[in-house]
Amino acid sequence: MSFFSRLMNRSDDTLAPADFVAQRDPEAPVLDVRTPDEFASGHLAGATNVDVMAPDFQSRVAALDLPTDTPVYLYCRSGNRSGQATKALRQMGHTGAVNVGGFDALAKAGAETA
Repeated sequence: MSFFSRLMNRSDDTLAPADFVAQRDPEAPVLDVRTPDEFASGHLAGATNVDVMAPDFQSRVAALDLPTDTPVYLYCRSGNRSGQATKALRQMGHTGAVNVGGFDALAKAGAETA
């Protein structure tokens, strides 16, 4: 992490919702790591639901065959669970995993929802 990133309390594994909307790679996968009920109540268009609290989270992620060195965007309700999921993916070798925060903030920033 660069000095500037530390100074701004930002790292390369997080992206603010507005920055996600502005800079998103449209080909990159988006994972909603909330519960299936939360996902059913509204989610980002094109997102895949993988509950980070499920005991088989890592095997479900592995089955998705996600890229390891390009962006994989993760979000939840507030950004906490997606932060945990981002760390888990990075430990699994997905160096491009990025926490983009919470669903409401993403929707408010202009992300397309379904």
